[in-house]
Amino acid sequence: MRTAIIIVCAFLLIAKSTDAQFFSKIQLKHNFKEARRFISFKNYEEAIPKLAYLLKKDSLNANYNYLMGLCYIRIPKLKAKALPFLLLASKSVVENWQEYSFKERNAPYKVFFLLGEVNHMLYKFDQAENYFAKYLEYLKPESNEYKESKRMMDICKNAPLLINDSIEISIENLGPVINSEYDEHSPTLTSDENTLIFTSRRKGSTGGMKTDDGRYFEDIYVSKKVNDHWEIPEKISPNINTDMHEASICVSADGQELYIYKDDFGIGNIYASIKDSLGNWTKPVKLEPQISSSANETHATISADKNILIFSSDRSGGYGGKDLYMSVRLPNGEWSYAKNLGNIINTPYDEEGPFLLPDGYTLYFSSKGHHTLGGYDLFYSELKEDGIWSEPKNLGYPINSTEDDVYYHLSADEKRAYFSSIRDDSYGGKDIYVMNLLSLPERSAAVIKGKVFFEGKDSIPVKDVLIKVIDNKTGKLMGQYKPNKETGYYVMILKQNREYSIICENEQYEFEPKIFNVPQHSSLYEMEKPLILEPLGKLKSKTE
Repeated sequence: MRTAIIIVCAFLLIAKSTDAQFFSKIQLKHNFKEARRFISFKNYEEAIPKLAYLLKKDSLNANYNYLMGLCYIRIPKLKAKALPFLLLASKSVVENWQEYSFKERNAPYKVFFLLGEVNHMLYKFDQAENYFAKYLEYLKPESNEYKESKRMMDICKNAPLLINDSIEISIENLGPVINSEYDEHSPTLTSDENTLIFTSRRKGSTGGMKTDDGRYFEDIYVSKKVNDHWEIPEKISPNINTDMHEASICVSADGQELYIYKDDFGIGNIYASIKDSLGNWTKPVKLEPQISSSANETHATISADKNILIFSSDRSGGYGGKDLYMSVRLPNGEWSYAKNLGNIINTPYDEEGPFLLPDGYTLYFSSKGHHTLGGYDLFYSELKEDGIWSEPKNLGYPINSTEDDVYYHLSADEKRAYFSSIRDDSYGGKDIYVMNLLSLPERSAAVIKGKVFFEGKDSIPVKDVLIKVIDNKTGKLMGQYKPNKETGYYVMILKQNREYSIICENEQYEFEPKIFNVPQHSSLYEMEKPLILEPLGKLKSKTE
């Protein structure tokens, strides 16, 4: 009897153990499948706990370690955590890696490229170069992966030179009033830096929907600076924010025109909204096909006089990837055919985030080409008198880093740059920061604004007038401005310590030119300047 009881107990223990193993295997398969699903949707945060469960059961599995390293390297603030997992995964690699097989215990050769990425991000350029070189051993020279690895090796060789040529800066988080635990990005400001417009994925977005990776859809917010402090941001307008994605691109110097990015069923387009007489934003209108084409247009900048638009597009006929294009506003108010900025600016890689200074000829932009520290770096170029852009200059370290450095908004005097980044003091995802460019020369700009009146009629603003500004020292046309049709105000940004000629005309009259001096100050300042028009005589018609 006792023997029988022992046999029964043993049988039950074996059965229980078998059941446990069976259910454990089911759970392992389920977690693996879920991890792969989250990775396919780029929802790396959700994949990590699934992979952690797998690694707890099988810590030496190279495939699990590779996938964990892949997830960490795709989360900007957690990239460094990828290193130990990728190192372990690199001990067991195979050529025919079975990506979706639960039985796969090895890692793919690409683990060496990811190790190169992590070390590059950590500024360990020699180690990174060695890993990229190791990856080359498994690739065919004609493959895109081979070319990309060779390029990363060149970047690692070039990076120390850029770091040695560093400049002095200080960086300040705009604080919890502006930033949240979610992503904030794409800041753009009016010329006086008192109105900030930005994009956020925070909770409470219009429509409340989330993307496959678990983030809220993007909305545009606005904040005003009062007594040197930012007020609580508000959604910019129900005319602009919808249930879908909207992202801020740029705002005109006078704060009256806003350009935004919208995703139209997988195609990125640029839209414009204008403030009406009550100060409300109108429903955005898609720009003409020569700008918002069937390709992806992602970012833009508009000149201070609102007559030049430079934008990024991946349309065919360029130099590769995203290129920068320019369009000018025609007399009828429409935009001209877009012209590629050429191969001095554009490369076989991506150019993004253009920002045109108020002078109308200094262009800042981000590029993955040229000589970078890796990813996007910030460059600037100047349009010369012969119409050719100067060779782009890298702004150097630490403005540029081994991460993507893109979508900067510079102040008119080039002493401050507003941008988004993930840093140690971030409140969650991407935050908006201001960078003080301490060692760069100041442009000494001034914001000039005012209304235009006829002589003796200073109670009725003139709105249908063209204002031409000429630098008397160089004879160069600095811009052509028009008063805002709703407010009557013109806004221009000019260099300090200069004398300018102001020439005004409308469809009927030409007016007495004005000489205008912009005094020298120690920093950017704003000056109110009403223009009084004295008619010289009627303009001749085109038929006369």
